Amino acid sequence: MNCSEARQHWNLYHDSEGDVELHFRIEEHLANCPDCAQWFHQQSRLEELLVEKLAARAPQAELWNGVLVASGLVKPAGTRRWVLFSGMAACAAAVALVVWSVSRSSAFGENDLVELTSRWHERLASGAEPLPFRSDSDLEVEDYLRRQVTFPVRCPPRKDAGFAVSGAGICWLADQPAAYLAGHVDSTPISIFVMPQDSLAVFPRHRDTPQGQFTRRRTGSLETVFGVIDRNAVLVVGRTDSATLERVLRAYGTYPDHP
Repeated sequence: MNCSEARQHWNLYHDSEGDVELHFRIEEHLANCPDCAQWFHQQSRLEELLVEKLAARAPQAELWNGVLVASGLVKPAGTRRWVLFSGMAACAAAVALVVWSVSRSSAFGENDLVELTSRWHERLASGAEPLPFRSDSDLEVEDYLRRQVTFPVRCPPRKDAGFAVSGAGICWLADQPAAYLAGHVDSTPISIFVMPQDSLAVFPRHRDTPQGQFTRRRTGSLETVFGVIDRNAVLVVGRTDSATLERVLRAYGTYPDHP
């Protein structure tokens, strides 16, 4: 399935209609196409905003009439004529607000930490993004990252958690610096992203996450587990079950931090 075909069937996918085979093919495409995954996410958000705005209580015609007349944008009109106009204006305003919200979210990348790290993981797992530093040594990877960033980064998770490191690097997520560790559990690629806890100020969904609480989320065929550990915000992502990812995340937090 190509991008055009996937987007053509967005309504069926969003409304959980159509056959199982179609949904499977779309899921498979989204797992390998970050652009379409982002496009599907934005379309879903647009639908949600439209529902919210249309379900909201409509403004009183008299109130809007007074505001627009006082501003000089419209001339006084009969009540019946104004009711029709105000209804149309309210709908137009709602649609305009939705379009502005979606376009603004798109312009700023929506600062969705899960979406951003999922796209990075796909690039790393597919080889589209080469690893700046390759090593299967926990100590070498830790030493490399500590020389690359100013915030604290702990050792890779112990191997008894099932994670075997293969390398590391640095990236930027919504203009915030992040370290990442690439590796695998069994034969499944896994990525671990580490940021200073203060960076969560730009990620609305995660900024208020309490210490030690883990949240799970699925994006396409990828699972993610996020948590705040000491002074780090840590997110683990991979195409496996969330219990495995949480085990890796908990293992990351078992190493004491040192200067």
